[in-house]
Amino acid sequence: WRFAGRGRSPLLEFEGTKTKEDTPTMKRLRRSAVAVSYACCASTEAFQSHFASHSRASLARSSSGRKTGSSSVGSSPDGDGDEEVFYDDFGGQSVGGSLFADDSASLEQLKAAAGDSLPDFVSADAPGESARPTESQKLASGDLDDELLPDFDDNEERNSDEFISIPLPKPDASEDLTGCSLREFSFGPDVMLSDYAGSMGFDEVTDWQYYSVDGYSGEKTPTNPNPFDPSQPVRTREKSGSVVRLFRGELGGRLAAKMRSRGLDSRVWIKEYTGEVALRLARSEKKGLGRLQSSWLQRCLEGGNRDLLRRMEDGEWVDLAQRRYVDGLTNTLTNKDDENLLSLLEMLSSRKAQFAALLGELNLNDYWDDQNPNEWYKALGTKPPQPGSVWLVFDYQGISTAATYCVPAVIQRSKLPPKRGPFGGVVEAPRLPPFNERSRYMVQGVLRGMLSAVASAHEAGIVHRSLGRNSFILSSVGQDKREATSPYAVVIPRLRVILSDWGFSATLQEAVQEKELGVRSKLFGIPAVDSYENQRSNDDRIDVAAGQFAMAEDLNALGFVYLGLLFATLANPATLSAPMPPTDDDSWQRLFSDIFNKDMGAFRDYCTNEDVWDEVVELLDREEGAGWNLLGELLLARERLGEAFTEDEERQFGSAKDLLEHPFFKVKI
Repeated sequence: WRFAGRGRSPLLEFEGTKTKEDTPTMKRLRRSAVAVSYACCASTEAFQSHFASHSRASLARSSSGRKTGSSSVGSSPDGDGDEEVFYDDFGGQSVGGSLFADDSASLEQLKAAAGDSLPDFVSADAPGESARPTESQKLASGDLDDELLPDFDDNEERNSDEFISIPLPKPDASEDLTGCSLREFSFGPDVMLSDYAGSMGFDEVTDWQYYSVDGYSGEKTPTNPNPFDPSQPVRTREKSGSVVRLFRGELGGRLAAKMRSRGLDSRVWIKEYTGEVALRLARSEKKGLGRLQSSWLQRCLEGGNRDLLRRMEDGEWVDLAQRRYVDGLTNTLTNKDDENLLSLLEMLSSRKAQFAALLGELNLNDYWDDQNPNEWYKALGTKPPQPGSVWLVFDYQGISTAATYCVPAVIQRSKLPPKRGPFGGVVEAPRLPPFNERSRYMVQGVLRGMLSAVASAHEAGIVHRSLGRNSFILSSVGQDKREATSPYAVVIPRLRVILSDWGFSATLQEAVQEKELGVRSKLFGIPAVDSYENQRSNDDRIDVAAGQFAMAEDLNALGFVYLGLLFATLANPATLSAPMPPTDDDSWQRLFSDIFNKDMGAFRDYCTNEDVWDEVVELLDREEGAGWNLLGELLLARERLGEAFTEDEERQFGSAKDLLEHPFFKVKI
């Protein structure tokens, strides 16, 4: 039993030796497959029947009760005897409801009406036909009797070459070369849940713009509110609560054994999306990661394994991925898809991919068939899944984010669990590495890795749109993923910076068409793509500037992540209990934008006056203030883009890829 391609559309094929025992799984699978065929008829409004070229097709057979979807094939030219093949294929223009031929209709009557060949389409509203509901309409309303579904005799001997075909939508391999958005893992045989790790939510951040209105002309003039007036906030946050649950899991079966034999980690992350908002996030994450993984693989394979890239582009990986779940139900080997997953994971690991790789979706049909909430509670200590939820499977990179790393190293050291010596006494933790080694790890490892991850997404035509400290996972190439956020971590080659949480991501084409982006870009002097100014002027620069503005918003958010890491992790408080200046994103936003009015010089003077940041300021001052210059390029990316557009300057946009060559990343530390 397998999925296979035929012409323009993939087919669900049932083939091979049939078992004598009709198991419940096979009954459910057969009925589901037939239901898919009838449901496609109901939703497509038209279908076209295809018949074997070597046979005479009968559109009705009263003895078996089958309809147009079933074909009775006579003796073949080879003399093999009677065969039964079930075909359905759809296409063509909308011609109304699908018609299933009456049992009393004969082939001669139909041929007389259509000529020498059978008609491509038969309309339900054709003259002389009664307006009775079709079988597809009955299925949609739940009125279809079981007798009307084609029956299958498992005791009938069949050749392995015979199959039953049902067309499925042809996926677009160009958007997802790896098939990750179509692959489904079986719950239990493929993926096992180990423990419940926690939940996730998001903050909806609103930036407010205030205006003063002229009493005579009514003209609005933007003004800056008093930053110390709580009734005029510049930024507000609204928390969503828990919308995504996180589970640790592990791949099982032959796939896990092969992974361990090749030195790969069989652990996985599973995210459960429940509710309307969460399901939208899941769809965006699948789409964004599918495109990002495809773009990344194309760049990796263009100069290497061209044959593998060709097979991906031909849809071979997609075809194997989408039939994995059906193969698992029938104990059919999934060796080819296993090899594809292994190849993907090996490339991700060896080349240090900078995104959380999506492997597929977890299918919980086995749990719904025999659900036991008490068993779920007992095993995982949390409530069971809700119907309609989506479970996505990712490769495991730990849960140590940049937010957990934004703690002074001396405080991190004090919170390490105590170690005991050979005689049972508590051994003091080792001294911290020198500041130069920790700052080199921060600048050339963590910060550059974050910028490289954003550049990779932008190069693939994707904007993240929700960058924050929790968006970056700091992982390690070893088994202990927490190694990267240790206060003693200074070895850059062992670091992996992973950009995750793509629920709000969009392609550049989608982002520039959103009304909210146009509202924000207009504040910086860039008209919206669908604005009256653009339609009147027909300025090609507006479309380009809108896409650059979407990327500039990512760079602006990354700048505040940089501030948190530099002035928190590298801070040197005098004592463990000494007060620290606030280093959260909202505080940095208020200081830089509201109090110092985006003046980088005044902002530097403020940082200089804090003794706890002396070493950080000295680091940023090197090479004629290269660090401050990089922060300005990020924090003021939107403003500089708006100035260049308004003044019609030929200034090149400082993209994330261009900033990777910034002098600050080459400073000798």
